[in-house]
Amino acid sequence: MQSMLFDETPESGETLEEVNAELLRRAKSMPQLAERVFILGEGRTGARAAVVGESPGPPDADSGRPFMGPAGQMLERILGSIGLKREDCYLTNTVKFISTGDELTPDLLSFFTPYLHRELAVVRPQVIISFGNTPTRALLRTKKPISQMRGEFHDYQGMQLMPTFNPAYLLRDPTKKREVWEDMKKVRAFLASATPDAGAA
Repeated sequence: MQSMLFDETPESGETLEEVNAELLRRAKSMPQLAERVFILGEGRTGARAAVVGESPGPPDADSGRPFMGPAGQMLERILGSIGLKREDCYLTNTVKFISTGDELTPDLLSFFTPYLHRELAVVRPQVIISFGNTPTRALLRTKKPISQMRGEFHDYQGMQLMPTFNPAYLLRDPTKKREVWEDMKKVRAFLASATPDAGAA
């Protein structure tokens, strides 16, 4: 535990269950969210990588898990290309209710974003992969587009964050797969250089 004294960010005193319970309690009291279907993060604390998307989609409803359907299959191929499986990662979204994306107002994003920060403070992965504009802007507090942010690591609370194009976008524009592959090679190299217990007390 002593090494934690020198970390940039102190270890979170919360659990994922506590963060999620508060989020759901507050969200269900909001008229525009009371009847929504919520999909929370999946995975364990201390996962090697955290994957952060924009919001769950309709394919996630049946299983209650994030990143299902065609976009989830694309994600699994992306992770597999650098030797990661779903179960190696913590998977979550910036906004936790099933959405088409066009209904994500600034007010809703400002409601959900603090919970995302708290969630990642609990998980403390070695690396974070943010897929698309929404999570990248939420985590790095930037207005720059993903096309300008991707391809380089950014410091996030003492953790390394790699922004890249999201899997759903690759389904619409497969020409971006090459850029995502270049980004993922950097993630692979970083994980290879990191000790397995990096971040552990």
